[in-house]
Amino acid sequence: MEITKKPVELIELFYDLIFVYAISQLTGLINEPIGGIIPPYNLFAYLITCFVILQAWLYFTNYVNRYGRWRWYEYVFVCINMIAVIYMANTISLDWNAMYFTFDISMLIILLTVEAMYAVHAYKEKSLKGAAGNSITILSIVCVIYVIAILCSFFGLHQYVLVLNVLAVLTGAFLPFFIRGNFNKNIINFPHLVERFELLTIITFGEAIVGLTHFFDVANFNFIPILVFFIVLTMFGAYVIQIHRLMEHMRVERALRLMFSHYFIIISINLVTVAFELIHSGEVNHYFVSALMIFSLIVFYVSIMANREYYRQNIKLNKNDILKMIIVFVVGIAIISIFISNLYAFLIGSLCITFGNFLVLLKKYKGCLSE
Repeated sequence: MEITKKPVELIELFYDLIFVYAISQLTGLINEPIGGIIPPYNLFAYLITCFVILQAWLYFTNYVNRYGRWRWYEYVFVCINMIAVIYMANTISLDWNAMYFTFDISMLIILLTVEAMYAVHAYKEKSLKGAAGNSITILSIVCVIYVIAILCSFFGLHQYVLVLNVLAVLTGAFLPFFIRGNFNKNIINFPHLVERFELLTIITFGEAIVGLTHFFDVANFNFIPILVFFIVLTMFGAYVIQIHRLMEHMRVERALRLMFSHYFIIISINLVTVAFELIHSGEVNHYFVSALMIFSLIVFYVSIMANREYYRQNIKLNKNDILKMIIVFVVGIAIISIFISNLYAFLIGSLCITFGNFLVLLKKYKGCLSE
């Protein structure tokens, strides 16, 4: 089967920018430490809300990837969708009681617009047995959960709303593994899907750089901002080599691994940014911020390496490569842990991890070019 790369339209880039704005609003949930740490509830709310936002983005992205032809009604639905995303983003707050009602209504509208587009396609096919029917079923179940959450908030049953939001996330994430129907993976344009994830991730890295600019104090030069910049830069380099260079994009693949790994890639990039912001705020528990950075980097590299099954045929990650990655992690973690209160040690240890992994992947890429 000949694979044709589906172009990413400008309206899709505009859509991504709105979602990155929504994700950037999430930092408000965790940028006010108490005693130098992020309270567990705030961190939990951040993670759940981030999953919800990314899932909403993925629902629309999957539709466009499979069936989108940018007809007039698709433009209408995407405009309604984007308006709802902006409303949803502006509801994000630590005051859950003030947040959830509008948040859930916005999410319901976002999902209904995607379901409506799938319904139009299913009507044209005169069938609910294919991928469109699967998506309608999944979206209908998730929408019902959000309707129940809205009703609970309306009738004052606030204690159930958060549980229902978590249930909506889990349902949307795991139902595709159980409701498969007559899913034809040939409808998925893998190159387009990879490019969409790459663009969202690149924009997220851009937001991270913007969030770190306050380290660059023109009146007080030191090496801290340079180290911070190179940590983010080498993370970006490793991502580009792994996802853009080493992977074979021209393939037929359902791409569930690609989708779910990018949830954690986006979240880990944001958590690294949060760790830096905690340092810059001056109110920092060194044990907490060190653990947060180490955890975020582990999640980031495990997530990008999870996509190694999409490597080109002449590329294989061997035991020696994995050993090198483990060694740079151990060395970096040791530097951070031994000099736990030293900012330079924290940054050098983090850079050891990011730069070391970048070099391993760069060598792997150069090796495949020489073959």
